Amino acid sequence: MAKFTNKPKGRTSKRLALNKKYKIEKKVKQHHKKLKKEARKMSALGQIKKTSSKEIGIPNMYPFKKNVIETLKRKKDQEEQEKKIKKLQQKEEIDLNLAEVKSNLYETKAQVVEEEQIQQENLNQLTKEHKKYISQVKKVVEAADIILIILDARDPLACRCKHMEREILGMPGEKKIILVLNKIDLVPPGNADAWLAHLRREFATVLFKANTQQQQSNLSSASIYKKTLSQRQDLADDLTSSSKAIGADKLLELIKNYSKNEGVKSSVTVGVIGYPNVGKSSVINSLKRSKACAVSSTPGFTKGLQEVVIDSQVKIIDCPGVVFDSENKESTLLRNIIKIEQIEDPRQPIEEILKKVSKNELLLLYKIQTFNNVNEFLCQVALARGKLQKGGIPDLECAARIVLQDWNQGKIKYFTVPPNQIEQE
Repeated sequence: MAKFTNKPKGRTSKRLALNKKYKIEKKVKQHHKKLKKEARKMSALGQIKKTSSKEIGIPNMYPFKKNVIETLKRKKDQEEQEKKIKKLQQKEEIDLNLAEVKSNLYETKAQVVEEEQIQQENLNQLTKEHKKYISQVKKVVEAADIILIILDARDPLACRCKHMEREILGMPGEKKIILVLNKIDLVPPGNADAWLAHLRREFATVLFKANTQQQQSNLSSASIYKKTLSQRQDLADDLTSSSKAIGADKLLELIKNYSKNEGVKSSVTVGVIGYPNVGKSSVINSLKRSKACAVSSTPGFTKGLQEVVIDSQVKIIDCPGVVFDSENKESTLLRNIIKIEQIEDPRQPIEEILKKVSKNELLLLYKIQTFNNVNEFLCQVALARGKLQKGGIPDLECAARIVLQDWNQGKIKYFTVPPNQIEQE
């Protein structure tokens, strides 16, 4: 049998299946949500544009609308003027800074020019003093019968002036030359004997060590006779520790022998010449056995001529030290001719010291590690002596001055070998 239904024929149901219905609702919700989100974004952008572009509106019914608008305009104009003034002030400040920089540059240039002028004046003064000293040396040589040429035992050949010796021998009056090998306490005894044998081939030579006692008179001395320093072991050991003069009696005896004329002793004038800081005044004091001449390690301490009477027969004339030969600047600085404080670049002569002195000697003296060049050596000396600049940077200039001071004081051991020994080796 067929089922009975009340539905009219030809009509279908409009109800959807639940799964389709839920899908449609879900999509509608998502769509609405998207529209709301976009609306919020657009409203936010609109508010930003409104606040940035438009000013707050004033109602037309407001009674003082014109006055308010005028005050707002004035404020706006004032702000613009202030901005312009600030810009102008900034430009003026920049111009002032530039002007200050330019003025500083001009000042530094002026300072450089002034320093160059001062250096030139100092050089001119040095040349004037040098000429003055040379004229004084010539006066001493002309007035003297015997000339004592004082040599530094560490490097005697560097202290000699051959053309000055030739001039002395060519002068009238048969002048005598005696070479005094001073500071023998700074070299080994065998080296001093070797130089004595070498120099005696040309002129009479005397080994000498000046007196370093502090009293003003009654200075003591020791004598060297018959035996050499290397044979006199007791005297050789006493050289560095003793303050007595050595060789003064021998030198005075030689001077008096030269003063004999046909077997009769006559009065004689002795001139003392040599490079600066070779010990000319100290030799005179040792011969006099009193502090007749002022002594100092400062270069150029002796300024003029000075006569010292040793006894009734011997009179000595002291004169300032003079650099006779023109040579390289570094070796000149090592002779303590210029004050260490006045040396512009004290690192230059350090290279000469490293060439002349063995590396082991410097390592033991300054208690540093090995080095390869001048800068490494000065860096290690600065670190060892605590000479540092800002930031812990080693002060190379100060270290160089310390090394030069040690060199001038004889703390750095150095000596040369006679030419005949070099050829034999």
